Amino acid sequence: RRAKARLEIGVEIEGMDPDQQVARLEKLIVRLGGFPDRDLIHQITECGRLGLRTGGQALAERMCAAIMDVLDDGENGATAAERRVPLFYALDSVVKNVGDVFQPLLSVRVRAAFGRAFAACAEKDKTRLHHVLRTWNEKSIFAEHLDELNALVAPWHAALVARASAADALRSQWLTAARGDRHLANPAA
Repeated sequence: RRAKARLEIGVEIEGMDPDQQVARLEKLIVRLGGFPDRDLIHQITECGRLGLRTGGQALAERMCAAIMDVLDDGENGATAAERRVPLFYALDSVVKNVGDVFQPLLSVRVRAAFGRAFAACAEKDKTRLHHVLRTWNEKSIFAEHLDELNALVAPWHAALVARASAADALRSQWLTAARGDRHLANPAA
């Protein structure tokens, strides 16, 4: 299925002018919606790769603007928080798989967009964004922003770890108490 999607998008974009290519990317972003669909993320990545190849830096700049404009619309409430997280997955894929000019172009606005998305999203989406940030740390993607992004996420992550530790402690106490009750009820055990 992925090879077919790769072929379809390659053939489709090759014959498009730059305006059509940007419009295609915008349609894919809309279709992405609130779920990080692998096939759509792959199509967005291929759209970026082919756009760079056919339109160079100028088209790459327009494509980056299309992605970041949707992320920045969250500031005005136009982009729901849950829609921003899958778009960060797509942005991550474009930077990792195409790289080239996309990382410096996206870097200009990524810190503010990530901060807004992280502040506005639900707990499960914070976990997803934290995962994206961890991969950026591992691969030194957006290195100039990593300290700020890690500091932004650190209080949430510390609270998450504390809650998990507290839950583990309660579970351990419950199991110890349950074993003690079983031994009292059956002294031979």
